[in-house]
Amino acid sequence: MRLKGPMRFMTRWLDRAAVLALLAMMMLTTSDVILRKLVNKPITGVTELVELALGAAFFLAMPGVFGRGANIAVDMIDQWAPRATGALKRLAALLMVITLAMLAWKMWQPLLDVVSFGDTSADLQIPKVWFMAPAWAGVFLSLLAAITVLLSGEIESAGEGAAT
Repeated sequence: MRLKGPMRFMTRWLDRAAVLALLAMMMLTTSDVILRKLVNKPITGVTELVELALGAAFFLAMPGVFGRGANIAVDMIDQWAPRATGALKRLAALLMVITLAMLAWKMWQPLLDVVSFGDTSADLQIPKVWFMAPAWAGVFLSLLAAITVLLSGEIESAGEGAAT
């Protein structure tokens, strides 16, 4: 499935943000190791920053994965029941939408709790909402991408279009 219009634009920018988060994670870790080794001065709070970047990278990349159909798929049934493949992919897309909707719904209250309690991280006092917001946004935007894929009817794996 190739997303079109605003969904394609959104997933491209989210993918870029995820890559930047990965780069930040790598640079922080490398800098921390070098500073610790050379001058015995590690970066304060690097663990929290890497944790934040990891969460952002993972969850911001999710909508693009769902939108492109790049999820991990095992196609054992395709060989034995090729006529059922389309129905099975639509069923998988529907289950994907249901699962993401439940995840978004279940993540909403903990996000509100973190906001209302004003929790912060231990070392750098970063508000915990910054740790949870990328996760909730990624799941919600993944849900939108999955709904777009399901409603478009063009359900295929990422490798299908390139393989033929």
